[in-house]
Amino acid sequence: MKVSDGHCRWSAPWPEYDPEAWTHDIVLKNNRQLSTGGKWADPDDVVEMRAELEARITFCRGGEERRLGDAIEFDATGRPVNPVGRTGLAGRGLLGKWGPNHAADPIVTRFHPETGVLQVVAIQRKDTLQWALPGGMVDPGEAVSLTVRREFEEEAGEIEDQREKESFINMCDELFKNGSQVYRGYVDDPRITDNAWIETTAFHFHCPREVGDKLPLAAGDDAGKVMWLDVSMANETYRELYGAHRALIDEAIWGGWARGELSCGMVAPVGHS
Repeated sequence: MKVSDGHCRWSAPWPEYDPEAWTHDIVLKNNRQLSTGGKWADPDDVVEMRAELEARITFCRGGEERRLGDAIEFDATGRPVNPVGRTGLAGRGLLGKWGPNHAADPIVTRFHPETGVLQVVAIQRKDTLQWALPGGMVDPGEAVSLTVRREFEEEAGEIEDQREKESFINMCDELFKNGSQVYRGYVDDPRITDNAWIETTAFHFHCPREVGDKLPLAAGDDAGKVMWLDVSMANETYRELYGAHRALIDEAIWGGWARGELSCGMVAPVGHS
């Protein structure tokens, strides 16, 4: 169901709004209550898990950690309601969790060793073929900091040569010692619905010269390809990054300049000066 900008907010009157409810079969087949499947998805019955849903954590209100039951509304059927507004689709779509689905996005940058242009590690998703950050969902009980590194290594470090693999791991040890959280909260994503959405924590890691010049990259996991992508609005691939990923990178860039992590003596990203 198509939603106009004027009808997006729940506060906008739209008495005839009645979106289709849809949850993909892959989500239903991985219901944690089943004896088969990956058990990464919630049960379809929201009523029986209402107390659990209310106790879950959300960052949808300005990045502040709050209980879901204190931060959002639930509809008459017991489903959590998207805090941003209508999407035109009810249910969970391709998302496993009712309400917030927590993700982590590593933003790894460097200055090109020859041109000095700011670049970011980007992977091409196998599902949509769009270029994106090498992030993913946070596993139950997993610290976000661990998710960030795990996703980076899985999607950008599938290296067969053992010596190159060891070099990659050593460089990651150096790279991930420090990082700056640049965003935590709700993000726009093609998969969101009226009852399920994505909240991410994004960290920025800028490569020291000795790491950025030599960090080997090889696609793996959900990535079809991986590359160092020029951070430039003149670059169509950068302009068309998946979901809200360009906005996250932009946030990291300006925060990095402000913190002095990105040298003002290098070439500023085109379209960002």
